[in-house]
Amino acid sequence: ETFGQIENALELIFSPSAASVILHTAAMKCGVHSYERISKVAKTSQDILNQLSKMKREENWGEISFIGVDFKRGNGKIRIDNSFEAVARKSNPLGCYFFRGFLTGFLSELFKKSITVTEDKCMSKRNPYCEFTFQ
Repeated sequence: ETFGQIENALELIFSPSAASVILHTAAMKCGVHSYERISKVAKTSQDILNQLSKMKREENWGEISFIGVDFKRGNGKIRIDNSFEAVARKSNPLGCYFFRGFLTGFLSELFKKSITVTEDKCMSKRNPYCEFTFQ
């Protein structure tokens, strides 16, 4: 709920499009930081993704599943059930800009290249879960 209020305030101060850029950019830094923390204890790329899923589940971010990840090419899909951001945004269905930015930063570090993350489905838009494609 608090996160939703922060997003709404940013949209009022700036605009919905500016707020989305701010959230995405700030979240990328958070994703990089999380990768750095996790990569110190996890040994393989798969372990890193597993640890991220576990950590974010424990922090109530939602249930993150990585689907069809190609570790050589750096692409795949991500499904998030009960995304905290989508739940907070149900009254304002614009999408999960923070989550998308977080995943962009995290995955760019993991694959050691610039990764693009697009949101294909969002719970805030009445989909049963959020789904992202990355490449």
